[in-house]
Amino acid sequence: MDTAALLAILIPIGVIQTIGWALPGPNHLTIITASVTSGRTAGLRAAMGIAAGALTWSFVAVSGIAVIFEVFPPLFLALRVIGAAYLIYLGVNAFRAARLGGVFNLTPDIASPATTAPFRTAYLVMMTNPKAVLFFGSILTAFIPPDGPRWLMIVIALQIGVLGAVLNGFAALFFSAGPVMAAFQRASFAMSLLFGALFCGLGILVAWDIIKSFAA
Repeated sequence: MDTAALLAILIPIGVIQTIGWALPGPNHLTIITASVTSGRTAGLRAAMGIAAGALTWSFVAVSGIAVIFEVFPPLFLALRVIGAAYLIYLGVNAFRAARLGGVFNLTPDIASPATTAPFRTAYLVMMTNPKAVLFFGSILTAFIPPDGPRWLMIVIALQIGVLGAVLNGFAALFFSAGPVMAAFQRASFAMSLLFGALFCGLGILVAWDIIKSFAA
């Protein structure tokens, strides 16, 4: 495979991944919570958790394991249920934090899981995000040649992991910057309510989609 053919595969994947990253969702909320509450280190840990999740899913996709979700739908259903429950759990924690003055004003020992265990929380958010399954299981595999060599699959997976680390690392650095942290902390109570609503809302949307799939 020459360089042009390789770039014709890697560039579209990178563009789609970047577009997906730019869309707001649970990944961003997790990074923002960790960055603003506990600073740059926690934010970067959350960013690396998201990137590690992306790397895991990319290896799943390029190895063809994603087909299992099509062959065995209950597995995908279970993942969606877990994802919905976990997002709602994070939302409830944000609401609880609002009662204590706001999530961005809490000390790390009583803050939300996104702060106390940023890498683990971010990784779980990424691994239980149904949109990640759809991206890596369908959109991504559409750009992977079925007869591609093993080294190409490894390169694709590594590109996704590295790009995920760069993009999410940028988000962590931005939200952990002094002026940005100060702005969030001043509006900590309101932002806690907003984040609680967004986390719960995303979880409820996933749950509602599951219910609709049974009703159809």
